[in-house]
Amino acid sequence: MEQLDKFISIFAGSESAYGTYKVSGQNAKGKSTGQALVVRKPPTKDLWQNHFDGVEPSLGIIPIREDNSCVWGCIDIDQYPLDLTALVIQIKKLGLPLVSCRSKSGGAHCFAFTKTPIPAGDMQDYLTSCAALLGQSGREIFPKQREVHTARGDCGNFLNLPMHNVSKTLRYAIKEDGTAATLEQFFEMYEANVQDSLVSPKPSPKENAAVFDGPPCLQALCAQGFPEGSRNNGMFSLGIYLKKAFPEGWADKLLEYNQKYFNPPLGLQELALIQKQLEKKDYRFKCKDDPIRSFCNPSLCRQRKHGIGGDGPDSPQLSSLSKYASEPPLWFLDVNGKRVELETESLFNQLMFQKACMERLNVLPPTLKRPDWESQINGLLSEMVELEAITEASEDTTISGRFNELVEEFTTHLQQGMDRDEILMGRVWTDEENAVACFRIKDLEAHLRRNNFGTLSAPKMAQRLRELGGVPSSIHLKGRTTRIWKLPVFESQDSPFDTPTHSSEVPF
Repeated sequence: MEQLDKFISIFAGSESAYGTYKVSGQNAKGKSTGQALVVRKPPTKDLWQNHFDGVEPSLGIIPIREDNSCVWGCIDIDQYPLDLTALVIQIKKLGLPLVSCRSKSGGAHCFAFTKTPIPAGDMQDYLTSCAALLGQSGREIFPKQREVHTARGDCGNFLNLPMHNVSKTLRYAIKEDGTAATLEQFFEMYEANVQDSLVSPKPSPKENAAVFDGPPCLQALCAQGFPEGSRNNGMFSLGIYLKKAFPEGWADKLLEYNQKYFNPPLGLQELALIQKQLEKKDYRFKCKDDPIRSFCNPSLCRQRKHGIGGDGPDSPQLSSLSKYASEPPLWFLDVNGKRVELETESLFNQLMFQKACMERLNVLPPTLKRPDWESQINGLLSEMVELEAITEASEDTTISGRFNELVEEFTTHLQQGMDRDEILMGRVWTDEENAVACFRIKDLEAHLRRNNFGTLSAPKMAQRLRELGGVPSSIHLKGRTTRIWKLPVFESQDSPFDTPTHSSEVPF
């Protein structure tokens, strides 16, 4: 029981939900496939015990807590087959305080732990930097979210925990010699690597380091070596950097770097072809091509004098799609690391998605060709997590309920107009005689935006106002005709709440 309690404390996460994954098969890459489901209940001790005992489905824990903090995170390396021993050796060589465990599909989960909760965003940044140094950039990072909209029915993504069926587990911690660690040995590895705080590892910025003022991917590759089969691409990327850093003598530097950082060096003929190509024009860094893709750290790169800057990839990074079964459904998607709530139409219609990104993230994603957009959305849907409906969900967990709530707030709780001319000042004027609130639609829209409510098309806005009894109208204000909406005033409570009486026969 003491071991179980320790394991629970190490992997403590969300207290309001947990995850299950029902395996149904394998994909072409060897990764287990199935259905991921988030259960809206606390992960009980019995569930943790069942995990230890090997009961299926195994337990998944959401690392991000309700206050957007966490005490653990993970790099999910879903590469099959994967040399687990080589990975552990590389982690030790780089001095990274990570504990690696075999995943259920034979990949690796590289865990970072802290003694006390830290912001989920800090854990994300740290593990992103670790993944880049390991040449594993682009892998899934847990927690997947920097924040979650718990009040709206959102929650984070779960990770299947190690040590399932602990006595003969295949999800074991990996020792330095590549063999499986026991549970006690895992605890020892945890104690040796748990941190008080996390400082993101970075390639040395010293001026004598290679590419110290350029992309960290190239700096890491110069230190670790360029993989066989990608050396020409690597030299081409180095040439792009050298043209920026040494505009007068970059060709000589190309020869120098070839001798210094390539083993064996590229042949003079190969090098001449690369130089000739680079002379034609100024190229952008090819961040999506190997070998630099695997070592990419865009946030750090943008800080470097000769990094990507504003020249880097501009396509938004979309991940971690979740569907909450409200009516209508709510969708939660990570866009460039920020959690965004969307309606179905914003996923179906690329233009609506772009509008949502502009309003909520101040970013306009580039327009993709329709097949590319559909392929991206289908990819997200295939990995989607379904959020189990909250049993006692209130109306404000639905879009329509939230809309009604904000309309009521706008028409009753904000500063009211003393006379109808103040409608032109963005205020709501209440016609007491007819018991209707009068306002301009653009002022309501501004209120919705201030409260991070998603964009509604004009027809949908009109439809929902009509459902509340509203009617469009015109009014003469200060010499001109103004289009307004008239909405029946919401009921107000003008008597005190009844004090409940408790009977000894009815337990509460």
